[in-house]
Amino acid sequence: MTGATARLIWDWLGAHTYAVVFVGTLIDASGIPFPGRLLLVAAGAVAGTGGRSLVAIIMLGTVAAMLMDHVWYLAGVWNSERLLRLCRRLTGWSPGDSEPAREYFERYGAATIVLGRFFTSVRALAWPVAAAHGVGYLTFLLLDLVAAGLWTSLWVVLGWWVGERWQGAVETAGVWVAVAGVILLVVTVAPMALRLYRRRLIRAGRA
Repeated sequence: MTGATARLIWDWLGAHTYAVVFVGTLIDASGIPFPGRLLLVAAGAVAGTGGRSLVAIIMLGTVAAMLMDHVWYLAGVWNSERLLRLCRRLTGWSPGDSEPAREYFERYGAATIVLGRFFTSVRALAWPVAAAHGVGYLTFLLLDLVAAGLWTSLWVVLGWWVGERWQGAVETAGVWVAVAGVILLVVTVAPMALRLYRRRLIRAGRA
């Protein structure tokens, strides 16, 4: 990847910042291995150069995270086996495991919702059974709003602080951007491939 190519990617991100933030955060919040945090940092850097609104980026990221968070929570409230199966397939976790979830709520109480925003394992195990452990919807909504806002702001503000330095790095990175891209691709795809492989072995063993 040349500096010119990197510059094109930067320009594309600048032109589609809001859409990238919303979709990327939505996917990241689902639990699928995805560089959503990196996209938020990049979007913050775009805002740091004056290209986009910092507040708008944080708001979009917060809303996207909360939308997917509601899928985890409502899957348990509605006792939707379809949603729970989808969660298991996407993430490889088992939302039905009650013992770890019970331990989370005994230790952290309703603050488990805030903890789950930063740790996918907590979100996958505890949030589908949050209502059964006394976390009503209003409590969940308020805590999730705080957690999603803090989580999104953390990454966006980090990129915003880098600002013009990020842009300069993209323009001069050259081969290092290519190397980082390959590493990022491997880190993203490898866990998904491993889960699919394990699932195939399990199915073969059952057969």
